[in-house]
Amino acid sequence: MTMNLKPFFCYYGGKWRAAPKYPQPTQDLIVEPFAGAAGYATRYPNRRVLLIDKDPVIAGLWQYLIQAKVSEILALPMLGNDQTVDDLGSVAQEAKHLVGFWLNKGASTPRHSPSRWMRNGTHPTSYWGEAIRARIAAQVEHIRHWECREGSYENAPVTTATWFVDPPYQTAGKHYRHGSRDIEYPLLAEWCRTRKGQLICCENEGAAWLPFSTLGDVKASPAKHGGKRSAEVIFVRNAV
Repeated sequence: MTMNLKPFFCYYGGKWRAAPKYPQPTQDLIVEPFAGAAGYATRYPNRRVLLIDKDPVIAGLWQYLIQAKVSEILALPMLGNDQTVDDLGSVAQEAKHLVGFWLNKGASTPRHSPSRWMRNGTHPTSYWGEAIRARIAAQVEHIRHWECREGSYENAPVTTATWFVDPPYQTAGKHYRHGSRDIEYPLLAEWCRTRKGQLICCENEGAAWLPFSTLGDVKASPAKHGGKRSAEVIFVRNAV
C-alpha cells in the first residue's frame, strides 16, 4: 500500500492536490528540481527523494524538516491572532518559516502575521495550530531518507530518476522569489529532454516551450469552497 503524506507546508502553486492526476513514478528515485512544497514526492514518500530549490528559504526549510526531531516540532509554540513569528522566541529560523507558511495558505513566501482567514477561525485545522503541528510531527520520521539541496535545476546530478519538473510557470510564475523572469525556457526545455528515466513536466495552458498536452483544470487555491482553478498542461516522456 502506498503511503500518502499530507503537505508539510502550503505553498503557492503547490501540486499536492493535483499529484494524483500525474503519472505514478516508475523509478526508485524521484527528483524535484523546483521543489517548492514537493507535492508530488509527498504522495510517494517511500521512494528515494532528492529535492532541489534555488530559494534558500525553501531549501533550508526542507533540510530542517528532514532532520527535525518529533519533540522539536511538537515544542513549536502556538500564535495568537495579535502575535507574529517574532513571538516564537528562540526557535530556529527555518521553524519560523514553517509557521509563516501556515499563517496565510498558498503564499510564495512565509508570512509574518496571521491572515484574516486564520484570525476569523472558521477553519482552525487549516492554519497553524495544534492539529497542523501534530500532523507535521507525525510525518517527519517518514522523510529521513530524503535529501534537499539548495541550487539551480542545472546543478541536478546526472542520474536515472522520475523527474518531476514543476518550474515557475512562464506566464503566471512571477510571484516567486526566483520566478519566471530568472528562467530561460528554451534552455530549460533542452535540459528536460536530456534527463534519464521518466520525465513529467508541468505548465499552464498556453505554454509552448515543450509540446504540452492538456491535463485538465485543477484547484489552484487552498479554499475549501470555490477558489481559483488553473488550466494545467503536461509533457510526459516514459523511461528511456
